[in-house]
Amino acid sequence: MSIHEHGEPTADVIQRLLRPERTSTLDSFVVLSHCPINFRDTVADIGCGPGYFTLPLAKQLVNGKVYALDVNQEMLDVCRERVNEARMGNVEIVQCEEYSFPLPPETMDGLFVAFVVHHPQDRARFLAAIKELLKPKGWCSVLEWQAKETESGPPVSSRIAPSELEELTRSVGFRVINWRSINEDHYMMTLMNT
Repeated sequence: MSIHEHGEPTADVIQRLLRPERTSTLDSFVVLSHCPINFRDTVADIGCGPGYFTLPLAKQLVNGKVYALDVNQEMLDVCRERVNEARMGNVEIVQCEEYSFPLPPETMDGLFVAFVVHHPQDRARFLAAIKELLKPKGWCSVLEWQAKETESGPPVSSRIAPSELEELTRSVGFRVINWRSINEDHYMMTLMNT
């Protein structure tokens, strides 16, 4: 949710998140191909940061809508700039709090949550809060860091292993559909609201 691991200035984090080389290991279109997206869905990109996944999501949701949410205003400003440059009329930028999301409950068809779940102190509370946004049978795709030492990313101590994430999501009422390694550093889990 753009709460920075190493106390980096936001501008440096934005630059790192949007660097072109990132697509060689984390191609947004490959990642999104594993999401159960329907082109008419309304999707919340929780912890959107500067919009790395927001724009590709918006392009897939040709008759849908993306709500790009983040706690950090600077991230949202960059995201808004990028959305405007790309002339994406189906994106709404919304500032949120760590456990509070200003969208009506049960209105989202899907949630996209990239590299956010390891941030909150109370992960179960965070997952329960985002789950409230989902319609019954709505989907949620979570991207996270593998729980091992990697060249970049958060300290291993704050990472979540897939088994731990599975347990956490089940404890708040999600059903795990599947999970897969995206590359050596990242994995993705797809959940369904029960």
